[in-house]
Amino acid sequence: MSKLFYSTSEVASLFKVNRVTIYRWVKDGKIKAYEIGKNIKIPVSEVGRLVKEFGFSGSAVQDIYSDSYDDQRNESVRSINGEHSSVKSVVAVCDQNGVLRLIEEIFERSDLSEKCKLLTFSDSLEAAIQIGGEKPDLVLLDMKMSGLDGIDLATQVKSAYHDVKIVLMSEGRQDGSIDQLERLDVFDWLVKPIDSMNLYSTILNALKM
Repeated sequence: MSKLFYSTSEVASLFKVNRVTIYRWVKDGKIKAYEIGKNIKIPVSEVGRLVKEFGFSGSAVQDIYSDSYDDQRNESVRSINGEHSSVKSVVAVCDQNGVLRLIEEIFERSDLSEKCKLLTFSDSLEAAIQIGGEKPDLVLLDMKMSGLDGIDLATQVKSAYHDVKIVLMSEGRQDGSIDQLERLDVFDWLVKPIDSMNLYSTILNALKM
């Protein structure tokens, strides 16, 4: 299972400090973290950044991402052996219920419902946990959300699964974000209000269906 987040205990063990120190780092802004329920979770990429800054060996950095590499390798083995399901997995994340309902209707009224498994989330942190436990083929992301926004979540998804397709949705195009989207290798960027036929064709293209 690939990780998107580490617990405070895991990070404390990695840096050989107690959990109180980790909580202090989070409070002081030295570590970017998110509250998921009653727990504090720290992104894998953030831990990797700290490992490099603290001068740990290259092997320590490799250990941070080993779960993701192992998962991708196992995924390739399953595909070669014919064990990979032909049903595609799509995750949609948006805090606007109208947008999620539109996506659900596109699947219900087309052949996508037969070829894909759709999971929708209005809470981006819940979506992050789901994605961390099961690799999707495509993630549809609202760019601006409370908590973990679309750019942050896209960054974590790409850190764990470099080949997952990501389609971002936003209220408008902002020139300042283009370079960042290119670095993330986002498949497409759709402007709201979302056109149903445009989104349908984008999903087909992303999944190569």
